[in-house]
Amino acid sequence: MMTRDELVELLQRKIKHAGTQAAVAKELGITAAYLGDVLHGKREPGPTLLEGLGLHRVITYEKADKK
Repeated sequence: MMTRDELVELLQRKIKHAGTQAAVAKELGITAAYLGDVLHGKREPGPTLLEGLGLHRVITYEKADKK
């Protein structure tokens, strides 16, 4: 499992290795603008991006503490 912040760190490492956001976006089958939005928290990572990274979304819930 990884947090959203860890996913962003993974993307940033891929960008550093590839040299540009555009190169990583092309590799993942998404637009550079969409990748930028995900990196800056403006959009959630969707299925195409997640599949390109070999990931899938898992949703969990926690019981809230009663006060």
